[in-house]
Amino acid sequence: LVAMLGIGIAESSGLIGAIIRVIVIKSPKNIITFVVVFTGILSNVASDIGYVLLIPLAGIIFQAVGRHPVVGMAAAFAGVSGGFSANLILGTIDPLLAGLSEEAAHILDPSYRVNPTANYYFMVASTFLIAILGTWVTEKIIQPRFGAYKGEYYQESIEPLSAIEKKGLKR
Repeated sequence: LVAMLGIGIAESSGLIGAIIRVIVIKSPKNIITFVVVFTGILSNVASDIGYVLLIPLAGIIFQAVGRHPVVGMAAAFAGVSGGFSANLILGTIDPLLAGLSEEAAHILDPSYRVNPTANYYFMVASTFLIAILGTWVTEKIIQPRFGAYKGEYYQESIEPLSAIEKKGLKR
């Protein structure tokens, strides 16, 4: 609920629109799928926000670069779902998993302690593996099945950021 209030404030202030424009303008079109999948993986830091925000935004981003929006939504869903506990930074699930692992380890050694960072290297490796595999599956399997997007949509040119928007994103 708190995250949804934050999204509402971010949208009304123009932050979300500015971030989308930065992603579309700055990212080369050939890596936009990787960016979407990777962002989906990293979104688990903010709980379920990837499902609520990133999946629809990925459709908008893909449509803005002339690709099928459903493919973008599928790529974002793959990133958010596939990488739910993988990340480059510790998330909310890591202390929970450490507690479960510690209880299991107590069967063999009652004094054993498990640190929440115990699986950090696995998480980092998984982040990049999932991003690469998600991108490959999207580009080689999903995108060819959908083909070119022929739906009706209003193709609006993406305007560069104003000086005020650039200043806001830097802060």
